[in-house]
Amino acid sequence: MYGHTRMDSLLTIDDELCTGTIVDRPNRFVVRVRFEDEPERVFLGDPGALEGTIEPGHEILCAPVDDPERATDYDAIAVHVDTVYVSVRPALANDLFERALGRNAIPAFDGYTCRKREPALPDHGRTDFRLETPSGNTASVEIKSCTHVEDRIAKFPDRQTERGRRHLRSLEALCEDGHETHVVFVVQRPDVERFRPYRDVDPEFAELLSQVQETGVGVHAITTSFKPPHYVLRKDDLPVDID
Repeated sequence: MYGHTRMDSLLTIDDELCTGTIVDRPNRFVVRVRFEDEPERVFLGDPGALEGTIEPGHEILCAPVDDPERATDYDAIAVHVDTVYVSVRPALANDLFERALGRNAIPAFDGYTCRKREPALPDHGRTDFRLETPSGNTASVEIKSCTHVEDRIAKFPDRQTERGRRHLRSLEALCEDGHETHVVFVVQRPDVERFRPYRDVDPEFAELLSQVQETGVGVHAITTSFKPPHYVLRKDDLPVDID
C-alpha cells in the first residue's frame, strides 16, 4: 500500500494509528486533535518550535495509549505536511540510527558496531552511543533529531538549545583528548537535499558546530521517511553545509 515492507523498514509501528486534525497546541508537550467530535489532548514528544508542522488543520497520526496514570490518551506520531509525513518523535532518532548502523547502511560508519547506549562520559554527563570501530577502538556519537525544513534544507535547532551546545562542547573535549567523536543529525522527513545549522535561531550552536568540526569531530546527516507503518532510511549521507 505504501511502497515499503517490514523487511525494508528500520522500525515498524504495530499499533493501529488514528488519523485526526490539529486544532491547536496549548503547550510544548500537548497538541489538541479532533478525531470525530470534541478535540482530544495528545502528548507531543517533540518540544521544538515545529513551525510549519504543528499547525491548525494539518492531518496528524496518533497512537492510542492505554495508561490510566496518564493525562493524555494518545501519542503524536507524525504530521502530514505537503506530500510527506514528518515524524514528531525525536526519541526515535537514536533507534533509527542504531538500526541503520546494524545494517551497515551508513557509509561513514561502515563496519562500526554499537558497544553501549548512553554511556557515561569521563567527566560528567552522557553521550548517546559508544561504538566500536573496525580497528577495535571506540567512538562516541551524539544523535540529534531534526524536522525543520526550508527550501529543501534541513535546519537544526528550531529552538535555542543550551543542551545541544553542551553536547557539542563535550564531544570537542573528548576529541581534544584523542577520542574519535561524531555528531549525527537524523532528519525525520525525506523532502530535503542538504543540512545546515539554523544560525538565525541559535547562532552560538552554529558557531560551535563549525568549531568542533575543525577540532576533528565528525559531522554527519541522514534522512528517514515514515510511510505508515514503516520508518525507512532515505539518504545515508546527506550533504552538510556548516558555514
